[in-house]
Amino acid sequence: MPGPVAGAALLGAGNLIGMGAGAAAARRSNRILADGSRQQNRAGMEGAAVMGDFLSQLRNSAPNPAAERGAFTGAIGPGAVGGLPTASRQFGADARGATAGAQGYGRNLADLFARLRAPGLQRQQESELLMDAGSALKPIQMRADDDQFLTQLRAGSVKPNPWTQMLGSGLSQAGQYMIGGG
Repeated sequence: MPGPVAGAALLGAGNLIGMGAGAAAARRSNRILADGSRQQNRAGMEGAAVMGDFLSQLRNSAPNPAAERGAFTGAIGPGAVGGLPTASRQFGADARGATAGAQGYGRNLADLFARLRAPGLQRQQESELLMDAGSALKPIQMRADDDQFLTQLRAGSVKPNPWTQMLGSGLSQAGQYMIGGG
């Protein structure tokens, strides 16, 4: 009768050793996957920071017609009238009045051009911000994809120790043989 009892003990020991080898491999695989998940989280936080900067800059962008207005009015120039030494006072006053009128018209025109052009310049600046954000996100995405691939590759390559599995299988078979009356 010691044969079946000893066989059952060997069978149980073999099964435990086999399961232990599988459990150790599963723990190693889970550690690798958890590390990969942490790497993905870091990449996500880095990408979120880039997008936060982009959105902050986008919120702070506003059309600024004053800068454009300054450029246009700077092109008009001071517009001084060169008076002839023999010109009458009336001629000088009329010339100054005409100059002031032309400059006023130029300032109004510069103001209109500036207000028309400023939103387009704002959109251009926003598109440049978007391109910068995309350029900053691309390496983060590529690194995250590489990390994910390597994590899956490492986790997939984890196998139980074949010697431990062979020992467990051998003990199980010996136990079955002994239980079978051999």
